[in-house]
Amino acid sequence: MKLTTHIIPIDINNEEKLIINSLNGIMDKVGQPIFDIIQRWYGLDEITPETEVEVALYNNLKSRGYLVNNHDEEMTLKNQVISRLREIHNKQKENCKHITFIMTYNCNFRCPYCFEGESTVKREIINPEQIDAALRLAGDSLESVGLFGGEPLLPSNRASLEYLFSKTKGKVFNITTNGYYLEEYLDLLSQLNVAYIMVTLDGEEETHNSRRYLANGKPTYDKIMRGIEKYLENGIPIRIRMNLDSNNFTEGQKLQQNLVEKFRAYEKHLSFEMGTIFGIPNDEKTEITTQLFNQGINLSPEEKQQNNTMIGRFSPIVNNMTIGSKLKPTYSFCSAHSNIFLVDPYGLIYTCLPAVGKQELSVGTYHPELKFKENSIYTRNIETIPECRECTYSLLCGGGCPLGLPSYEDVCKPECFSIRNQVHNLLPRFYNMNCEAEKKRELSQV
Repeated sequence: MKLTTHIIPIDINNEEKLIINSLNGIMDKVGQPIFDIIQRWYGLDEITPETEVEVALYNNLKSRGYLVNNHDEEMTLKNQVISRLREIHNKQKENCKHITFIMTYNCNFRCPYCFEGESTVKREIINPEQIDAALRLAGDSLESVGLFGGEPLLPSNRASLEYLFSKTKGKVFNITTNGYYLEEYLDLLSQLNVAYIMVTLDGEEETHNSRRYLANGKPTYDKIMRGIEKYLENGIPIRIRMNLDSNNFTEGQKLQQNLVEKFRAYEKHLSFEMGTIFGIPNDEKTEITTQLFNQGINLSPEEKQQNNTMIGRFSPIVNNMTIGSKLKPTYSFCSAHSNIFLVDPYGLIYTCLPAVGKQELSVGTYHPELKFKENSIYTRNIETIPECRECTYSLLCGGGCPLGLPSYEDVCKPECFSIRNQVHNLLPRFYNMNCEAEKKRELSQV
């Protein structure tokens, strides 16, 4: 037998390595001497163990699925995995459980880092006819509804929202809002089954107001905070989003601690989503992400999710390290490629929040007619990306995030930086942090 070519070695420190079998998602830690043997065996058509150590290693590797008889057997195994994943993927596409309404691209804020940009700010609002068409697109399997924008809770949107709510009674809602009109919508939203309302705060009052201000330049912090407090008092879950970079990271951490203390009485209704601003340099993003992980390292998986829902939004192999999720191969990068739709006032369908407003990333139309593009994020997976078919990493990343591609002309291209950065940069960092935290826990119990 021989080693599968789907082994990915990872340096974690001078004495230890991680090896990942991307065919089955298994990850193991080995010392340098064992790793040296594996390296020596890699590429051999037939492994012949010669010592007791090598025999034991050979048997362990075989039991863990690292050994195959030949390349043809390896490709057969991979195709079997892909076939199972394809079946699951197609079933997910048949059942649209969530749809998000981009009520309007208009917004009362002028945040300088907005990924939608001012060029997309238009006056149209989704109308009842479009709402009906979108709900037909979702079908009977619909369980939850999202609101997004622009700003979904503008006063001018109220009539359309009332119509939408009348058509989606019993559904679960999640709402992404800048929070300025929370108080004005309390009467309406308090009647819904709300999973969470996500509101962005980018720091304490002065910092927030310098980054998230009204179109006329006026501040927003005080009014948003009043709304957050009223919703928590009424038992409506609030998720605080923080858009972080090196300028406000420390302040963001402090604000989170202050809000946890301020709203201690409503802690079960308060969660956080702390992530980097879209588009900042990768080194800055990696450093902030590492610090965010370290911030919650001693929490349980459930507490980590409440502390920061962004932790756990990595590749399956990294998610196992962060929140203990089950290791499993993946067919496409995320749910944007399967069963989530976002619809806008111009009849366009998107499947990814950061893609909203970029028409070249729309996947089709729902109004006035239902039509899907042949080449889009919705059709993108490791079988429609030619480079992924034989790639060692493809079952870990699903082709990567298409928004990271240099051009959107053809989205069925691989985005490889993210998975390599996660596996060879973030994963070793997270692993070593976990080990260090475990040592400290053990010492504290002595």
